[in-house]
Amino acid sequence: MPEVIEQYDMSVRGKNYPGTEYFPYGYDAAYAVALALNASHTWLRENGSALRLEDYNYVTPEMTQVFLDQMDNVSYFGATGPVSFDKTGDRIGLWVIEQVFNGTDAVVGYYDPFSATFTWENSTGIIFADIDGTSVPIDAPLEVVIFHYISLPLYIATCAFATAGVLAAFAFLYFNYRFREKRVVKLSSPRLNNVIAVGCMCCYASVYVFGLDGNLVPSRAALDAVCKIRAVFLTYGFTLLFGGLLTKTWRVSVIFASAGRGDTKRVNIKDQHLFAIIAMNLMLDTVLLAAWMTLFPLKSVVLNLPEPPQDDDDIIVVARADGCDSRHLMVFMSVIYTYKGMQLLYGAFLAWETRKVKVVELNDSQYIGLSIYNVFILCAIGAPIVSIVDNQKDFVFAVVATFTIFGTSVTLAFVSVPKILQLKNGSVGHHATAAPPHVQEKALAVLPSTSSMIHTEDIPRILNEFEICIEDKLNILIAETSRISYGYCS
Repeated sequence: MPEVIEQYDMSVRGKNYPGTEYFPYGYDAAYAVALALNASHTWLRENGSALRLEDYNYVTPEMTQVFLDQMDNVSYFGATGPVSFDKTGDRIGLWVIEQVFNGTDAVVGYYDPFSATFTWENSTGIIFADIDGTSVPIDAPLEVVIFHYISLPLYIATCAFATAGVLAAFAFLYFNYRFREKRVVKLSSPRLNNVIAVGCMCCYASVYVFGLDGNLVPSRAALDAVCKIRAVFLTYGFTLLFGGLLTKTWRVSVIFASAGRGDTKRVNIKDQHLFAIIAMNLMLDTVLLAAWMTLFPLKSVVLNLPEPPQDDDDIIVVARADGCDSRHLMVFMSVIYTYKGMQLLYGAFLAWETRKVKVVELNDSQYIGLSIYNVFILCAIGAPIVSIVDNQKDFVFAVVATFTIFGTSVTLAFVSVPKILQLKNGSVGHHATAAPPHVQEKALAVLPSTSSMIHTEDIPRILNEFEICIEDKLNILIAETSRISYGYCS
């Protein structure tokens, strides 16, 4: 072997062949293959195999395995030093250790894996120090993990606004209870208004959980629960909020449509019927959410954010943040969005159908239209923004919280403020157009029969009877009033 190396050096000495530094490695590779084939031939003959080297056709697994096994046993001293291979097929050979001195690579030593020894070119070996000789350089970049949490002042501020919204919804609940006997409140279905107020509270409460992350909830199991609560609050809140709006407008639409057709049959849709519709929508929400959380539950995950700009090449900053994810997330979200979007479209249809109703206390069509328009605009603006800059946690939370609070507050204001102003100004009942005699007769029929003289002790009984029959007679007044409204518009 030394003679071969000497002859090889003499043949190429003084000649500038491109890639000549790799020639010895090519020689050793071909020599290793030859040794492996020779050993395979011997193994096949000694083990009585019917296969021969000339039978190899690149698709024979038995022959391929023989080659691999014999290559593992190859060991010789080649042109580039000791040659052998480990179980993964990598060469076991001398390691050359180089270091950059003044911008130039210099060999400072060798490592022999067979004897596990280092051989240095000089007595000092590698100089592990920087230019100033004051610190030891690192052998790999230092990875620094930084978690991005939602700013605590931002979270507190949004929670304060959400709390103000919850208090406003409570105030609307009190208003409905306190003035439930007033015509402006009674005709607007106060119990359904209470459902709307509760839906607003759920939407406001979703802001609290949307801002929770590992900074405030260190437990991973608790964060899993937070992910699920987010979906529940917003889904139920939407159903209660718009369910209350749409159902009572649907009742007005059905009654006035019947009156417009001249039907003589009385349409009697009570609050219990509307509550049943809302309950069915809540049940559908529950089925969808239960299927989602059971089959592919939402779980908290650690998201890798884009790496920020870095000035130090020795440090790699890894930005991470807490998030929620599940398998088939987009499928379930698309189903829920489609379902809720169809409800909004139907609400727009009802608002258009009841646009000619002149009874202010009954007609919320313009407010429903404005509420749907408001929700659509906020979603159209917010969804692209959140998807584009989803790596900026503070900005995303600020957009989601602001749009949720604003959209819910506007809808709550559309439902409550007009009634409060009407009651405050006392405009209802003072400037109304007198109804025709037949309407007055049916309106008087609502009152329980009494004697011509009402005694003081009979007042509680009369009021109680009036309370019992007012809901049954209310639909008659609505239908008769609708005929007047259609007559005015024709």
